[in-house]
Parts: sequence; structure tokens; C-alpha cells
Amino acid sequence: MKSSAKFTLKGRGIFSRKYLLSDIALLLYLASTKLLIPFITNRDFAFHRDEFLYMALGEHLAWGYLTVPPSIAVFANISRWLFGDGLMAIRFFPGLTGALTLLLTGLIARELGGGRFAQILSGVAYLFSIVYMQMNLFLMPNTFELFYFILGAYLFIRILKTDEPKSWLLLGMVMGLGLLNKYTMLLFGFGAAVGLLLSPHRSHFRNKWLWLSVLVVLVIWLPNLVWQHNQGWPFFEHMRLLSERHLANVEPATFLLVQVLMNFYAAPVWFIGIYFYLISAEGKLYRPVGWIYVSILLALLFLGGKVYYMAPAYPMLFAAGAVAIETYIKRTRRNWLKPTIIGFIIAGSSLMIPFGLPLFSLSTGIAYNDFWLKNMGMNEALRWETGELHELPQDWADMLGWQEQVAAVAETYHSLSDEDKEGCAIFAANYGEAGAIDYYGKRYGLPKSISHNASYWLWGYRDYNGEILVTIGFGEKFLSRFYDKIEPGAEFNFPHARENGVPIFIARRPKVPLEEMWKVLEQYRF
Repeated sequence: MKSSAKFTLKGRGIFSRKYLLSDIALLLYLASTKLLIPFITNRDFAFHRDEFLYMALGEHLAWGYLTVPPSIAVFANISRWLFGDGLMAIRFFPGLTGALTLLLTGLIARELGGGRFAQILSGVAYLFSIVYMQMNLFLMPNTFELFYFILGAYLFIRILKTDEPKSWLLLGMVMGLGLLNKYTMLLFGFGAAVGLLLSPHRSHFRNKWLWLSVLVVLVIWLPNLVWQHNQGWPFFEHMRLLSERHLANVEPATFLLVQVLMNFYAAPVWFIGIYFYLISAEGKLYRPVGWIYVSILLALLFLGGKVYYMAPAYPMLFAAGAVAIETYIKRTRRNWLKPTIIGFIIAGSSLMIPFGLPLFSLSTGIAYNDFWLKNMGMNEALRWETGELHELPQDWADMLGWQEQVAAVAETYHSLSDEDKEGCAIFAANYGEAGAIDYYGKRYGLPKSISHNASYWLWGYRDYNGEILVTIGFGEKFLSRFYDKIEPGAEFNFPHARENGVPIFIARRPKVPLEEMWKVLEQYRF
């Protein structure tokens, strides 16, 4: 009896063969793989410049910052509190959100009527899309944006199927939290509203639960809106300058081309997903989801936006495309297509993985990129936001040379007398330089940095008097506007780093008080 009971428990439990090969178990295997991806990058590449900023934000918790809403600072703080300051510790939440987003993609396929193959195909499409490898690598708002968007899409689909009041309220919570992460969550709300208006589901606008959901969004988002109001709405200034400096280099044709390139081998799946939502009889109930994609795409083409702003919308298309493909295979009994399609995505995407993850050493990666640039025309993967082509993707170049840069600053700082060090501030031209100094500075005996750039401007010039500055990133001509004596510091060169060759100076004898200088620099804070 005892032996039989054990066998029965094992046969019916989570270790049973039936469970281990179930739909949800297979999705969990894929999600586990996604969780591990951030931990296999090459050690030639360390923190991204933006990660330094978000770790610094975690030391200054507030309801808002100049360039982002507040939640990324909370996650940065939690990461450091739970796991420490190491690279892998900071990359835990990106891996986790990537895994959860993959799982939700498969669950959307399930909600749409997809079976095992549809769920696995949608998960594989997400796992091997180059853009998501990169977005789920860094501790940045993008990785959480993906999660909130797809969780919102899952709940929206549940609403279209069941009109559950609980799903409306949950959707409001997700959108509110999404807006505390990144304002692009407004695109999801815009798309959902357009989708309801353009379909018979417009009757939902008479549903009190929809409006209660909107109220939930506003309540959650309100503290950040108050912060924006109190600061004079810096969001609009940031977007205006972003459009002038960077988005001007993105042409509509390039924007559309990159939509295909960033998940190239899985692109046929999401193309079919558009057909499922907007045209097929099976997708009639879910027409509003298709309109979410179309409306966001048209809005970004009209208003201008970075090419990756569309990325959160593709997993819900993967799910729908996978369901349509599975339906076709069942109807035609062409089961050989199942391994063929998945094999095509895996084999094709594998060659492009180094553009999504820095798996190779610096030298090998450059050689690999050069081959693809010359023989396969992978120009867009190596084009920076300035519009120019380089040997590395911009984000990879932004992961190089930071500790060496801080070491050069430290060499300059420690060349000062003890008296000069007493009130000396380290003044950085941008948040990457400032954040790297704040992160690595303890190892080199450096004080906290100051900068006028991004949210560092909010924290001012601390308690420094400005009599002596060690500067990084500023030209001698610029510094001479504020100081009489400019001396060169240590040289910093790190080939292939985006910050290669930035100048380091010692500035003495100020022409104006630091407070007055700070007011002048406000115009350069973005």
C-alpha cells in the first residue's frame, strides 16, 4: 500500500511524464532559458551607460526624474539590496521580466485557442528575436515596458472574451504601473481605445468597469503627474529635444524596414498574426488587438519615434500568428511544417544572435560584425542614433571602457594636493560618466560626482564650492568660459568605446560662482 501510494503520487504529480511534457511545462522550459540569457554575455562588456544612471536614481528615490518615471529607480534599489552591486545581480530583473514576457506570449496563444505547437512557436519566436535579447539584457525601463505591455494585452484579450470586471481592474493596475515605468504605455491605451472604437466592442465604452479601470490608472499615475507639474513638465522638453537631435535621423522607410529586421526570421509569424487579428474569421472577436498594433504604428510614423518603440507590440502578434499557423497545419495535415518552421527560426536567428547579445570577445565581435556588414548588408544593426555606421552596435560600444575611464579620473584627482582635494568636485559632462564615477569611485577613493546632465541636474552641485574641479567630457574652450586656469589631466583612450578619448581637465580659479554656472548649464541638461 505504501509503495503504491508513492507511485500514484509520482504518476500524478509535477514529476509525472504527462506534466513534464505539458504545454505549460514546455513554456516554462523556454522561459527558464530566457531567464539565463543575461548571464552568458562576454566579460569584455560590462555595464551600459544607462544602467549607471538608473543605479544612481536608486540612491535618490523620488516620484519622478527628468528623463524617466520613478519605478526603474525602485527596481535598481531592490536589485542592489537583494543581490549586491555586481553585473549579474543588476541583470537579474531583466532576465526575470524577459522570462515572464515569454510565458505571457505563450499564454496569449493559449487564450486565442492555440494548442501546444502554437504556444511553443510563439515562445520560440520571442526567445530568438534579436530585439528582445537586447531589451531583456539591461536594467532599463524597456525590459519592464515589454512585460507591462504584454500583460496588458493578455488582460485585454481576456476582457474581449469574458468581459470580467476583475480583468478591467487588473488592466488598470497594469497600465498605471506601466506609466510609472515608461510613458510609452500611453500608446497601449491609445491603441486599445482605437481598437474598441473601430469594432463592435465599442459598446464597452458604456461599461462602468472600463471607466473604473481608467480611474485606477490615474490614481496610480497621479504622484508622478504631480511631480511633473511641480517641475514644469520636463517630459515635453525632453521629447522635443529628443526629436530634434535623434529622431530626425529616422526616416519612415528606415523605421518600417527595422520593424522586420529586429525579429527577422520570426517576422513571417507576426505578419500572419496581423492577418489573424484583422482579417481571419477565427480572429473576429479579437479585432481590437490588431488595431492596437496598426494605430501605434501609424502614430509613431506620424509623430516620429525610435525604431524600437514598436517592439512591445510584436509578442501579441507572434501568439496570433502561431495560432493561425497551427490551424492551417491541422487543416492540411502538414505536420512536417512544425519542425520546419521552428527549425527555420532557430537556425536563421542563431547567426544573428551576436547582434542581440555580446557573446563574443571584443575583437571577435568586431570581425563578425564586419563580415555581416560587407557580405550580408547588416547596416542598420551597426548604425548609431547619429546616423553613422560603426564597428559595433551602439549599445555594445556603450558597455566599454567605463572602469578604465574612472581610473584615469582617479589618477588626475589623486595628483592634487590634500588641500586641493578638500573641496574638489568631479564634474562629468554626461550621466554615463557621472554614474560610472559614482559606481566605481569607492574603489579609487573618489568623492561623489556632479553633473548637469539628465537627472543629475536635479541633485545639484552637492556641497562643493567650485574652487577646483576635475572635469571629464568637457572641452577646454567650454571650461574657459567659467575658469581662468585649465590644466590637462590624465589621458583616457579605449578604442571602440563610445566614450573613447574624452578629455580630462583640472579647472582652477573660477570666473563665476558655481551656483551661477549651474544656472547657465540648465539649458544643457538634456
